[in-house]
This record gives sequence, C-alpha cells and structure tokens, in this order.
Amino acid sequence: MRKWILVLTVLALGVASAQTLVKPLPYSKTPLYHSKNVTKLFIEPRYKYVRLKAGESTSFSVKIKNPYDRDVKIDPRVVVPPYSVMDPSWVRIDRGKFVLKAKGEATVTVTVSVPKDAEKGFYSCEVVFTNDTYPTPYPKEEFVNSLHLSINVWIPPSVKIYPTSIFKYVEAGRSYVFNVTVENTASKPFKLNPKLGRGEYYAPDVSYLTENMVRIEAPSTIPPNSKVTVRIHVHVPATAKGTLRGYVDLGINDPGLEDWAKRVSINLVVFERPTEPFVKVIRIENASSLRVKVSTGLSPYLPLVPSSSSVPKNADVSVRLISPHGEVKVRPKILERMVVTLGAMGPPWERAEGLYKVVSVSKSYTYVVENPENGVWRIEIMPKNCFMFNVEVEIE
Repeated sequence: MRKWILVLTVLALGVASAQTLVKPLPYSKTPLYHSKNVTKLFIEPRYKYVRLKAGESTSFSVKIKNPYDRDVKIDPRVVVPPYSVMDPSWVRIDRGKFVLKAKGEATVTVTVSVPKDAEKGFYSCEVVFTNDTYPTPYPKEEFVNSLHLSINVWIPPSVKIYPTSIFKYVEAGRSYVFNVTVENTASKPFKLNPKLGRGEYYAPDVSYLTENMVRIEAPSTIPPNSKVTVRIHVHVPATAKGTLRGYVDLGINDPGLEDWAKRVSINLVVFERPTEPFVKVIRIENASSLRVKVSTGLSPYLPLVPSSSSVPKNADVSVRLISPHGEVKVRPKILERMVVTLGAMGPPWERAEGLYKVVSVSKSYTYVVENPENGVWRIEIMPKNCFMFNVEVEIE
C-alpha cells in the first residue's frame, strides 16, 4: 500500500524570499592590543547613555580596576570631541587626581546636569581617566581608559498619532479611506499640514503612491486637549501590481516629535480578484482513500499572525472535487480557528471593542473520499475575499 502527501501553500499575490549568508569580517588588531607602553585599566561601564530634559540631572557610578602590580595615576576629566557642541561643564566628576594602588579598585561618581536653556538634540563627550592614547587615522585622540558618554536632550511630545502605520491588502481599481487620529494633549494648539512623501530606497516589486492617487482631508490646526481625524483617500489604479508604498508627513509643529514620528507609513499590497479557480490535478491508482484539506488564512508552517485590520474575517473558499466521471459531492468537515487576545496587543483607538479582540480568523475544509476512482482527478478552489490558502492532498 502506497501513501503520499502533497502540501501546497497558495498566495494570491505571490511571495519572494531569499536568504543571504553574511561572512563576518576578520578581526584586525590595533596597536593598542600589543603595545607594552600603554596602561590598560578595566573601566565599567565603557559606554553610558542618558536621556534628560533641559534642566534635569542624573548621576551614575564608574568602576575602575587596576590589573597591574604597580600603582597607576588617575586623572579624571571631561574631553569633548571636535564634532560635539556640548559644554564640558555639563559633566561633573566627584574625584580629582588620585593614585590607584596595585590590584586596587576605585569608584567615581559622574553627574550630568543639562542647563534649562539647552537645545534639543544629541550630545557626547568622554570621561577620561589616564593620558594613554592609541594612534588613529583621524585628528581626534582616542583614549585607552575612558568612558564614552552620550546625552539625549529631549522634549516630551504633546501630540499622539495613531495608527502610525497602515498595511492593507487592496484590490486594483478600487478606492479606500484610511482614518488617522491626531490627539493634542497640550493646552496650546498645533499646526497640521499633511503632505504625501516617498522613501529614498528602491525595491523591484514596489511602486510609490503619487499625488494623483492620494487625497488628504485634514484641519489646519489641532485645538488644545482635543482630537482630530486625518482622512487619507487612496485610489488604487486598475493597472497597479505588487506593493504601493509611501507616507504622509503630517507637518505637525510639535517640537517634541522627531521628523520620523510625524509620519504615517502606508504599505498597500495589491491583489487581483480571480475569475478562474486554482486547479490541482492528481492521478489516483488503487487508492483506499483521498483526503483533501483546504485552509484559509495562513499556512501553519508560516509563523506569522496578521492583524485584524489587514486580513478580512470573512475570508472563505469554494472547493470542488472532480473525478474522471464528474464532480463528487462530499460533505466537508469544517474547522474554524480564531486567535483572540485580551486587548493588550490592541492600540488605544480600538479599546471600544472590549476586553477580547479577535486578531485573526481562518477556516479549514476537509474532504474525504473512500475508495476513489482510478484516473485523473481535478481539485478546483475558488478564493472568496481570501489572499492566501493552504492545500493538503493525502492519497492512501
């Protein structure tokens, strides 16, 4: 008795995947690692990132360990590199010059204080503990025993935008409206001036949204402590294929928002509604049973859970089994599968749905034919509002 199983995953759009093997570059030693004239201490941490508002301050400890059998002179100080505009007075070290005994350890406290009039942005400096340096091809000195300090001076944003990303399967030739909520939590108004933009990169299966495809409706200001809606109207050309991509820069003058945070990205995957069914032809010889299973939604072999906004809950398929002498009517076993969350994954604008949120819905139909007729069989599958379906054929 022979038994074989055929498994197919069918996408209405087509999928391309690739794996790239990246070979790591060989490690190259610098003079630092083999020089006998350089004192190398253990510094922990070597890198510190702090995020502060103008007028705030914070402190942290730095451990220094001497691995040598001799004393080492420590001279803590702040060095600002040429590319940084930070004032060294922002950083204070609680200890001056001292001697670190052989095999000894010491701890210094570094305090960062950002002035009230500091501009928003990124600043950097080095907290240096000895004069040891190593050569570089750049004019900037590289200190062996130092801590690199990165300071992010930020302003809390007053405007919230949701969603910030729109992903949807769309049909060629149809129009869609996407609503974006913009909330102002401040006591002052902000300007709103949305415009369509596009990325700078190239992808072979990507086209970009143009002005004649997109129309944006939005007020010119966001009043204090209020919400407004930005409506993005998109018409998908009848000739569109692949992915339509772009973004809407809302043009909000909130100084707390970075430029990238003022954008709503748009990714629309175009599909064509089929007029003919998908057909799988099989040959049966002396089989005891034929089992066909067709599932909507995702293949169980693809570890991806789509969002409810991108995949319709009413996806379905129509299946026909045609033997050498005509269609065989079989009542299928139906299994409906849902992924439900308790709302933790849901964004704020969907809280009205309640505690339980259905993330995805899929159905499967299993047909079993006992003692199938010998010869060529056809399995015809017509998707209904379905962008992907899985087909399993088992002949025993």
